[in-house]
Amino acid sequence: MKFSIHLLVIFSIFLFQRTNGSTNLISESCSEASKNDPNLSHDFCVASLEEASTKSKPLPSSLKDLVGMSIQLTISSGAIIVSLILELLKNETFDHYAKACLQDCSKLYSDSLSDLEDAVAAFESKDFDTANRRASAALDNSVTCEDQFKDKKGESSPLTKENHIFFQLNVMSLAFIQMFRQYH
Repeated sequence: MKFSIHLLVIFSIFLFQRTNGSTNLISESCSEASKNDPNLSHDFCVASLEEASTKSKPLPSSLKDLVGMSIQLTISSGAIIVSLILELLKNETFDHYAKACLQDCSKLYSDSLSDLEDAVAAFESKDFDTANRRASAALDNSVTCEDQFKDKKGESSPLTKENHIFFQLNVMSLAFIQMFRQYH
């Protein structure tokens, strides 16, 4: 019985240190990334990665892990946006112009998903220039999607919130790629 309690205490300490180490890595990395890029919100960065790390096995233990995690979060966000766009296109209340914008956004986000997959492959092969270019292309697509709706006066984008989240996740990925490149 005494041995079981000691084992439980040791395991709990180990688990706490492991989780706490991951939290420190996230917080410190997000602090540095947000200092280097004014487009990145520190709070958004921390919240996104902490939420993802609760679902991640194993927990992120390095900046390399955070690069992979942030790009995967961006890919997931893009896939959700593509699905949302398909649902919005079924909505009869959108006029022809809005539907054309949504169709363009769907294409842009599909391209972004391909760009991000290429960024992952390039990063894993240590081709940081290509990883950076591909992630940047994905970032530009979210801005283009949002801007299309602004071209017609009075038209508001039904994707503003989603475009902003995707943009933030992508900025985070780019910042982490740059940080990793700088230290390796």
